[in-house]
Amino acid sequence: MHAYPAQLADFVLDAWPPGVPLGLERRQLAELVSTCFQATLAREEGRNVRFRLVAGTPAQVTAALDPSHFMPLELSAAEPLNPEHLSRLSPAAPYHSSMIGVAALDAGWTIWGIVHTGADWLAPSWGGRDHHRSLGLLEVHAWGPGRLGVYAARALVATLERGMIEATTTDVFTSAWLRRLFRPSGATAEDASESALNLADDALVRVISQHMVRRAVYLIRQAGKGGMILFADPALIRNCALSTSGTLKFKYSFRAGDARQRYRQLLRRLVHTLGAHGEGPVNLERFLKHETPEITHIEQAIFEVSSLIAGLAEVDGAVVMDKGLELVGFGAEVSGELPYPDTVWQALDVEGERRAPEPANAVGTRHRAAYRYVTAHPGGLAIVISHDGIVRFVANLGGDVVFWDQFLNW
Repeated sequence: MHAYPAQLADFVLDAWPPGVPLGLERRQLAELVSTCFQATLAREEGRNVRFRLVAGTPAQVTAALDPSHFMPLELSAAEPLNPEHLSRLSPAAPYHSSMIGVAALDAGWTIWGIVHTGADWLAPSWGGRDHHRSLGLLEVHAWGPGRLGVYAARALVATLERGMIEATTTDVFTSAWLRRLFRPSGATAEDASESALNLADDALVRVISQHMVRRAVYLIRQAGKGGMILFADPALIRNCALSTSGTLKFKYSFRAGDARQRYRQLLRRLVHTLGAHGEGPVNLERFLKHETPEITHIEQAIFEVSSLIAGLAEVDGAVVMDKGLELVGFGAEVSGELPYPDTVWQALDVEGERRAPEPANAVGTRHRAAYRYVTAHPGGLAIVISHDGIVRFVANLGGDVVFWDQFLNW
């Protein structure tokens, strides 16, 4: 059985956090969610309808906004809230930077204006610093056809996707299996050169690295062409360079050197710079506290690495990095001669403990290439970004090819 907006409204009412005022009856909430759902099924100038909507009066929104933000732009005459008006207004309120303001009046829901928020609210998703102030009101985010998220202030209450209601989201970056996959397996000659990083808390290195990858995925997704990033053990990279591995065939590979290790160099500089500010451990807390010009400059340089990766992903084939996030090459092809299983498994939780089977041939060539890759290289990881914006992580867990559809709210 599939779930629909009425069930989503009931779920939201049951799960709504007590500390955030809602002030809506079930009928009003169901009408709002249903109208947003219907709007997502339309297309505006050939594009999917995507928008963010905030439920509150102009006075409520104005009171919640930081003085440095734009004030809400009120329409001279309010429009009735319906799917047609939402779809027509959506291009004027870009998903990443504005919201459509609506209010529940005695006569029903109306659209009263546009609220420019800027893109700071996205910072936690792609790795930037979080300076955004929440409006503290109900928000509905429409991501695509039949895909909605209902938020209480900044906290996600529930999603409706593929006819299913979920109260949790799958953020693969928080998983334990991903940390294990990238954990070094014993000392190597390269470890001695990482003395600067040894001063840093593991969580700091992990979060900065995740942010760099998140940013790259964000930019690839924004480009709208899709792409794939493959992470490999150093041994596989060496074998590919010696032409002793049939797993990957590079169209373009980079010479070993400092430029290829740009991210690690920036990470070492960041740790060294943080160590020069204050006393105590070089950890995530210190990073979040210190926003000096030098640290900001290094952060921007790390973001430029993400931009570089996204640009390389424009070429057909995969961008390949080793597990130290060294940029090895791009335009890589996974050998079509490699086998993949008849059945793969969709992870139903972040650790992949609950799974559902899916035929491996139910997807396109890019996804099947990812299945081949992790089958041949169980220590590898593939991130597949589809043309339609779906982001899928693919890994080999205990001999099973498992995939996660990564939750994204942008």
